[in-house]
Amino acid sequence: MAKIILVDDDVELAKNTAGLLCKNGHEVTTLFTTTDAVRKITAAGPDIVILDVMFPDNPVAGFDLARQIRDVKALKGLPVILLTGINQEFPMDFSAKDADPEWMPVQDFIEKPVKMPALLGKIDRLLKKS
Repeated sequence: MAKIILVDDDVELAKNTAGLLCKNGHEVTTLFTTTDAVRKITAAGPDIVILDVMFPDNPVAGFDLARQIRDVKALKGLPVILLTGINQEFPMDFSAKDADPEWMPVQDFIEKPVKMPALLGKIDRLLKKS
């Protein structure tokens, strides 16, 4: 079982994803905004963060939050998965191969709509690495 924080402004998707993750034995805290997320993540001490990219107030808020997470010493090794529909909105073809320590400091990437077996596999793989 992992302690997971899911950050996504799509309330229905976040609740459904959290529910499925809980049914698979994980403990999930859901945040619907990036406001104060670093403090909340630091306080919660999760094993992994699942993070949307696009938020209503900032279409790259997830990228910004991933970089803020990496700037916190206590969170440097925290695995982050981007869960996003950015490729549906913008023809940029983002994928896990685009992850880098400066611009997109995440460990993996998964497209919306989420396929739960794929997400669970990524979570398991990252938890085994950390």
